[in-house]
Amino acid sequence: MADSNAWFVGGEFGGMSIHGKTSASERSSFSGYSFWEGSSSESIDTTYEALKVGKYFEYGRVYGSFAYQNKKEDISSFTYGLAYDYLFRNASAITPFLGLTASYSTSKSDDDNAKLLSIDKPKGFNYGAEAGFIYALGAHTELEIGARYLLSDVDDTFNYDDGTTNIHVKSENEHFIQYYLGLNYKF
Repeated sequence: MADSNAWFVGGEFGGMSIHGKTSASERSSFSGYSFWEGSSSESIDTTYEALKVGKYFEYGRVYGSFAYQNKKEDISSFTYGLAYDYLFRNASAITPFLGLTASYSTSKSDDDNAKLLSIDKPKGFNYGAEAGFIYALGAHTELEIGARYLLSDVDDTFNYDDGTTNIHVKSENEHFIQYYLGLNYKF
């Protein structure tokens, strides 16, 4: 397993399921009467790649990461994160871990309707938990497998008010799940 106080660089490739919602409403600006309201939920399954750099400590590790979500259904994103993992050290080559992660995402949609409403660049924070296993392949290399569950406040909104009618549209991510395979190099 990892040496205490060793630095590492790693890469990971995985899949992710993004669960989001779009809601819209139209109201009278005078009376507050709602002409219509609605929402729809959707899930997008895609892949991503990430690079991470961090440092091992006696009972854990801290690392920063940069990830790219591959384009799927006209949407792609970049995510910048920070994580801490507690390592359950033992005598075997396999070390389980459990951690916390927080990140900031900027997304881009090439959907024409999203562009028309100016909700094509959602951004915001994500936070959650991660768990997995690290397998020591040698003195300097590790294979890592893991999963993350993150709550998300990545969103974008459109508001229109002409004095008589108010229209509000919001596109938001609620949560996402990642599962990955990674390779780390310690130095």
